[in-house]
Amino acid sequence: MSLAAASTTFWAASTCSSDSPDMSTLTNQPMEMVTAYMGMPPTLFYRPLSMPPSANDVKTLHDMRVACGWYLDRVPRWIQEVATNKRFLWFIHFGAPTYSPGGTVITPQGPAVGMISLYLENPEDPSLASYSTTSRVEITSLFIYASYRHLGIGSAAIKEMERRAKTFGATHTTFNTMAMERHLRLFKEELGYREYKPRSQMYSVSDVVGAGLPEQYSVAAFLEKAL
Repeated sequence: MSLAAASTTFWAASTCSSDSPDMSTLTNQPMEMVTAYMGMPPTLFYRPLSMPPSANDVKTLHDMRVACGWYLDRVPRWIQEVATNKRFLWFIHFGAPTYSPGGTVITPQGPAVGMISLYLENPEDPSLASYSTTSRVEITSLFIYASYRHLGIGSAAIKEMERRAKTFGATHTTFNTMAMERHLRLFKEELGYREYKPRSQMYSVSDVVGAGLPEQYSVAAFLEKAL
């Protein structure tokens, strides 16, 4: 998970394969419908980043990272990773369900309200993502626009990534996030994650201070969940 996701979004029993999962395994799955009722999140639609990316999708990524305040410079790298099946990236939209005898179809409504991705191979920290050798994948780049963070979209998106990761054989999902006890409780108690290695300084102090956060928030916690 990105530093920005942590600071702004408060709210598998398969053998290991050396091949990357088929994109169709992830993008052609029916969306789970969750209605905004009794505190549950609204119906969501996860639209994959197009390949090659459209000008509109590149602009959407750019606008989200500007709003987020972090990692605008990583957008070209993310696009390249998607193109080479090292990363899967989705835009999060509100969805409208249509019911028929053949099942429920959900279509996106309006512009994207956020983004999230699954990272398959993290060369900087293989303990977070090394699908080809350990079947671990990293949930990362989570961002939800401020106007929608009270709806539970972030937690719903994490659960959806877990579901998708499990379908292609991942055994664990992981992420890194700022070591803030308040939201770590959410991940541990409500989402079932645990810290699996010691905390360490990971984020740029200048980035953290520049975002108006205390310097100690440059320390990251590393979490995992068995699927």
